[in-house]
Amino acid sequence: MKQTNLFSQNHAGESYNCDQLRLARLAAGKSLVELGEALEVTRQYAHKLEVGATPSDEQLAKLAELLKVSESFFFSARKRPIEIEQCHFRSLRTSTQTLKKTVMSQVEMFDDHFVRHLEEEIDFPEIRIPDIGDTDISSVAQIEGLAEKFRRDLGLGLGPISNMIKLTEVIGCLVLNIKEVDDKVDAFSLFNGRPLIVRNTAKQSPCRLRFDVAHELGHLVMHQGVETGCRKTEEQANNFASAFLMPRASFSAEFPRMRGRNFNWDALSEMKLRWGVSYKALIYRANKLGLITPEKAKSGFTYLNRSGQTKVEENDDKLSLEQPSMIQSAINMLDFYTWKTLLKASGLTEDILINRYMLSVPKAHLRSV
Repeated sequence: MKQTNLFSQNHAGESYNCDQLRLARLAAGKSLVELGEALEVTRQYAHKLEVGATPSDEQLAKLAELLKVSESFFFSARKRPIEIEQCHFRSLRTSTQTLKKTVMSQVEMFDDHFVRHLEEEIDFPEIRIPDIGDTDISSVAQIEGLAEKFRRDLGLGLGPISNMIKLTEVIGCLVLNIKEVDDKVDAFSLFNGRPLIVRNTAKQSPCRLRFDVAHELGHLVMHQGVETGCRKTEEQANNFASAFLMPRASFSAEFPRMRGRNFNWDALSEMKLRWGVSYKALIYRANKLGLITPEKAKSGFTYLNRSGQTKVEENDDKLSLEQPSMIQSAINMLDFYTWKTLLKASGLTEDILINRYMLSVPKAHLRSV
């Protein structure tokens, strides 16, 4: 019996967008082979669906179930597509092309299909990322001055930043958790419609997390329109993060003197807890400011490596792991009807928002009879 295609009836006036299928597939980390198996077709036919062929209603339902989106997702336009040149990845050399494509697709789905609609309902903070234009950032001193000016413009003074993620959100950046991001991607940022930073939920060091966020903020300030990932741009972002988190005047006055050839680790511990940065970052900064020699810095890094403190350091457990809150707070402000309308318009599902983006979704209030 010939199968009836109700495609035109169910989606009248809408056009299937094959780009959306590819986007959802990459975001879900699925291959064309897996797509074909789910539809009981060949890999070649699955590929055709991503380059112009139109799925039947039955296939459309299977695709939506497999990729955890609504069927309407495949009929929407890509209004804010993301290109690799816009993205700033940490650990670029160790992350695979497949992983990068997956993270980029997950971020685009969230930014283009969810944040865009959320911004229509909620007024997010004004974006306060400076446009530095053609400012010269070729030297460490110039980056130092840029970070200090940014702190002054934000009224931060010269003391420690109590919460790096909260500060980033206050100046208009979205900070997002993505469950699948692992140690191969320390952090990720882009400036598309609104600046966005993805944090690595696998990283358990609160100090390194704060530095990652400051590093990505450095990319957003210095590298708009610049392809990053090379040693030069990564070092520039590290220098910005160091200067932003640890201003040279107050840091130089507070850094403990060496005990002969040895570091004063007790004093460094107190400084670590006060400034919320790792021992490695403290030593790196002291070396850059000329407070210790490169040889002394090397000996400090060697000690940390030999004592098993490469990923998690002593006293990390005394610091709180910062969490983003602005996106969740925006969702919590919506009434249930507005939430359901927004969710439908996004084409995403509650399953994706909960399990991929680690968000809580509104629940309907029970009515008394």
